[in-house]
Formats: sequence, C-alpha cells, structure tokens
Amino acid sequence: MEPRQEFATWIGELMALGEATGDARRSSAVRAREIAGAVIVSSHPEGAKAALLFSASSIVINSGAHLNDAESVKSGKLLAEKALAMTTEDQPLHYQCRYNIANATSSLCDQDLPKIESGTSRIDWEPELVVSRLKNQADLKEVRREFFQIGQSSVADGQTRSAAYCNLGNVLDHAGRWAEAYDFYLRALEADPRNGNAAGNLAQLLHTRIDTGIGQTGHIAAVYDKYVALAHDLRDGTLEFADAKVAERWDLLTPTESQGHLAHGLDPAADDFEYRQWVADLRLALSPAVEGLGTDELRWDSATIEVLYGDSLDEMSPPILGAMNVLKSDFLVSRRLAFDAISQLTDDLAQPADDSGSYVETLDYSLYGIQYSKLLLAQRSALDVLDKTAVVANEHFKAGDIPSKVSFRSFWTEKAGELREPLVKGAGRSLPNLALAELANDMAKDGMYASSQALRNAGTHRIVHAALLATTGVTQDSRSKIDLMELVESTILALQVTRSAYLYLIDLVAMWNHPDDHQGNYLPFPDVRYFNDPTASQHVDQDDSQQDECAPPSLHGQIRPADLREET
Repeated sequence: MEPRQEFATWIGELMALGEATGDARRSSAVRAREIAGAVIVSSHPEGAKAALLFSASSIVINSGAHLNDAESVKSGKLLAEKALAMTTEDQPLHYQCRYNIANATSSLCDQDLPKIESGTSRIDWEPELVVSRLKNQADLKEVRREFFQIGQSSVADGQTRSAAYCNLGNVLDHAGRWAEAYDFYLRALEADPRNGNAAGNLAQLLHTRIDTGIGQTGHIAAVYDKYVALAHDLRDGTLEFADAKVAERWDLLTPTESQGHLAHGLDPAADDFEYRQWVADLRLALSPAVEGLGTDELRWDSATIEVLYGDSLDEMSPPILGAMNVLKSDFLVSRRLAFDAISQLTDDLAQPADDSGSYVETLDYSLYGIQYSKLLLAQRSALDVLDKTAVVANEHFKAGDIPSKVSFRSFWTEKAGELREPLVKGAGRSLPNLALAELANDMAKDGMYASSQALRNAGTHRIVHAALLATTGVTQDSRSKIDLMELVESTILALQVTRSAYLYLIDLVAMWNHPDDHQGNYLPFPDVRYFNDPTASQHVDQDDSQQDECAPPSLHGQIRPADLREET
C-alpha cells in the first residue's frame, strides 16, 4: 500500500476505534496496539509515526482507565513515550504526547482511590483517600508539574491546554486543594470555553465546599448554580473532552436556587474599583467567597477563623487570631505592591514620575526602576508569608519545632512522608493537612511551583531584574535577567499560591473546631472588629433573616464572629 494511503487508512481506523464505548473498549485497545506495532516498523517519517502512535496511545490509555486495567494504561503510556521521542518542543504534538503520559500516570494513581458509595460519610472514605495520595505522592507531583507546564505552554493547542488544566484541577481537588483547583478549572475554561467537563468539575467542587459549611455557603451555592447551568449548556463540549458517562454525571447536577449573590464588592462607583476588579479577576481576595470580594463593605478581605469555642476570655482570644492578622496584612501589602507595579507597566514602560532614580542605560534591553522592583518585592514577600504560615501552625497545634527552624516546605510531613501527627485531628478531617503538605511539596525543585520558589530565592539573595530581550531566566549566577511578562505571571502566581495556603490553614483550624468535639455551654462571641478601625461604628450586625438562603444554621454554643454571616 502506498505510504500516504496507508497513513490515511490507519488514522481513519484509529479515529473509529476511539469512538468505542463499554466492553468494546477492550477490543479497540487491542487493535490500537496492533496498529501501533505496524507503525513502529513501517517506513513512514517520524512525524507521521508520532501522530499515529499518539492516537493509538490515547485509545489504549482511555480504555485502560475506564476498565480499571493498569496494564493497558501502562502500555498506552509506553506508546505515548515512543511518540514523544519523535517530536520537538516547538510542535503542538509534543505537548499532546506529554499530556497522554501525564494522564496515564494520573490514571494509575487514581486506581486505588476509594469508591464513594451512597450513604457513606467523609469519615468512611477520607482516610483511604489520604493513604492513596501519600502512597503515590512522587508520581502525583510529577503529574501536577506536567499538567501545569502543558497548560502554560504557548505552543500547545487550546484544547490540550484546557484538558491539562482541567486534569490538574482534578488532581488538586482530590487532595483538598480546592482553592487552587478552582483557579485551574477556570483556566481550563479560559483556554477552551467549550470545556463542559471543567464547568461540571467546578460545580462538583463547589458542592463539596458547601458541605463543609465553611465560608459564605449561600454565595457559593449561587456560583454552583451558575456552573451547573454552564455544564448543561456545554454538554457537547463534555463529550469532546471526556465521554458520555461524564456528561451523564453532569446532567444529574441540580441547582440549589440559592438567593446568594454571585459576586460582591464590584460597584463601578467605588473609588478603588479598578483595584477591586483586578483582585476579583485574579481571585486574590482573602475572603470566604469564590467570586468577587465577598462583601460590599470597605473591609472586604474578611477570611478568618470563623468558629471558636471557649468558656474563658483566654480561650476566646487565642494567639492564632493575632498571628492570622499578621499573615493577612503581610499578604495585602504584597498584593497592593503587585497591583501598583502592574498598573504602572500597563500605562507605560517609561520611568514613572514618582521614581526619583537616575538609571544608567546598559544597552542590553534591561529594565530598571521602582515598578520592576515592586514586582520582585511583591513576589518575594508573598512567598515569605508561606514560611510564616507554617510558624503559625507550629505554635497553634503545638508541633514542637523550634520556630527559627520552621519552613513551609518541610513542616507538614514527617521524614517518611506521612502527615505530621500533631496536625491530624482524626478520620474525615485530614484533607487540609494533605493540601498544605502537597502544596509545600510543589515548591521543591521538581515541583510545579519550582520556578516561583527559585525566583524568590534569587531575588532575595542575588541581583534579579526585568528585561525585554536576551533574558537568562532564573540562574545561580550573581545576576539573572527575567522576561517582564514572566515576572508579572510569577508574581500573580505567588499571590494565588499564598492565598490558597492561608485558606487551607483556616480549613485546618476548622477541623479542630467541630461542634461534635465541644459539648457544653459557651460564652457569646464578642464583636471581633479591630478596635482601631474608624469605620467599626458604621457596621450593623445583620439579622439572621438577611443571610443567604443557603447559609448553614447557627450552632448552639459556638463562638462565631458576628460580621462573618452571609452577605445578601
């Protein structure tokens, strides 16, 4: 058969095999492997071979994942690796092959996840989930890095980038990293707005979040309804990105008809509307909301420990409340620095009027000035909050580490890799621990946030500055030249990561403040507004009837800040 005709025949057959469903998947995988074997020994050029092997690997991996057949997944992964070796990094196919490899590894890790049966509770399945994630932590770390890099690629096609971000969201959500997962599901929709699977996963994540009772659940329910509707509208996209079984799962999602607001705090008439909109667009608000700012009030960064118990003044005002205040204010300074710098860059690359420095032209496309140093300082100071987050947890949970030796990257697990015992409350309450441990692992040299950590280290100890051309990236040398847009993106990512860690720490504290563990009568919680806030007298506590309809009922005997009730 003439080579071109043979290629067309094989690609046509592989496309037909990819449509198989149910038990027919097994026979389609067998035939795909047969075609792959013939392709490998054929005389086709490497580009054609790579395309065929990639298609065959997709069929074999998907078949193995649906049939829970590890050997099939492994064989599909090998085909994808053979295809990858025939590509170069300037080809979209290169990233499609990497996606298949990461997807196969993820599928193998998922095969021992617990099956959540109807009628079971979190206490029943969460311990098994934590064991599974820790057992596969090395492979999962590699998977997260690969999906992240594929999603960020400027060469990969939009559909591959969207699928990578969506799968990254799934992997993160399985480990309780809901704040990051939410971000990456949205990135999946930005990369390809047809991705109904990302919309369905967003809805599922929000449903799980509502069940925790943490945060503005009425608002979260309203956003959940939005993504339920979008998943239904994008059913054809779900079929393209996943399959009929997944589409049917999203078909069963039903809206809550919550009266909660989709977004708060975005009044165009507000003096700082541009800043508020920037914060909301990048999901950088320290609030219990998932869209917008969480409130229309002046003090909208309201995320804090929501529930405490006590029958004495000391118990009602533990040191962690002050520590969380410091973490918050440090983060807000970093965020504001980033906004100011990016705003100046958006207006003009020229030196701003408020920069009194006289800089020497170095003729190497380098950029100097306070706006660039603001960016670097914002990136560094945001990630510095991570180490302080671990210090706060060490003190509050009495882990016993010497404060001066505590670091975010090494605090959350024992040397053998298991979760730190002082942080684990018990069955069904370990996901925040796992979330923080995994996030810390992703800051390591081979983690998906490695470049951000490397930039922070270089910017702290060596000379780093922005440039338009002839960049070096982060190096171990005395001086590194960073692409301006890379610096902007790394600063925003550092803020998003630090925000996530702050929210996970709140979740971790909430696991230790469960009403089942605190029986008895407790003092009413006093007004927690800062006494030095000149606007405090303007606030009026909302009546329960004004809360969002999906707000959780108040629990007898709990200490709850009065100004954290659901906004309407």
